[in-house]
Amino acid sequence: MTSRMPLLPWLRSLAAGRSGAWSQSAAVASLLACVAASSSADAQIRPTRRHQPLTAQSATGLAGRWAVAVNPKLARQPQAVKIELPDGEGSVSFLSADGAEAPIPPQSLALLQVGQVYRFRISDLPELPGAELYPTIELIDRLHPPCGRELEFPVQVALTPEELQAALAGRLVTKVVYIERPQTAIPERGATSERAFLLGAAENPFELAHRSGRPVAVIRLGGRLPDRQNPDPGFFGDAPPVEIVPEVIGPRSAFETSEVLP
Repeated sequence: MTSRMPLLPWLRSLAAGRSGAWSQSAAVASLLACVAASSSADAQIRPTRRHQPLTAQSATGLAGRWAVAVNPKLARQPQAVKIELPDGEGSVSFLSADGAEAPIPPQSLALLQVGQVYRFRISDLPELPGAELYPTIELIDRLHPPCGRELEFPVQVALTPEELQAALAGRLVTKVVYIERPQTAIPERGATSERAFLLGAAENPFELAHRSGRPVAVIRLGGRLPDRQNPDPGFFGDAPPVEIVPEVIGPRSAFETSEVLP
């Protein structure tokens, strides 16, 4: 299957899925995601635009390594992340290099580091009994919220039922989360899962993210599982342990967001 996946019910236009923001300079920046789903055959398709070296087929970790090479100050900067499952149901655990799990309780965030690749486990999905998925998340930048309010503005990663089902069917879903450009963002709130755009197999999610804003995270979701009989140390990676912190929900104005312009 090399064309768009049948996810029409959740497709949204750029104007329909924006959420809101902060008040310095009367500009708005919101988090969106562009999603590419591919099979092994799709790897033979080349994007039509060549100026963006990163693609959905780029090696995991490459984007993060390049990001900190360009801007060394980003290396290991902390960034809170919130993983959202369909209807808020299911379990998420982050995995360490030895396979040990750090469950994420409700109303909690994972504090990750820029430039690192983390493996996490999704399980206990009511609509997919017995299913387990082991996605990766790679932070390539961070947000810039008001000082002292970092935990109020996590990077939100909303996984849809269609994305989970695609991964269980053997497809690789690559999701790039980016911040809209303040000059073009529309100050409208909406569910995080609605702010996603499905791309065709020949389209490049990194290219769209860079063209539309500033990419901050890359999520790769596939059907690969750990081999319990012959463990592969590389499967869990070598990222530092994840710190679990409580989610903070503070008062914010109608135009408040995670970005403070310099």
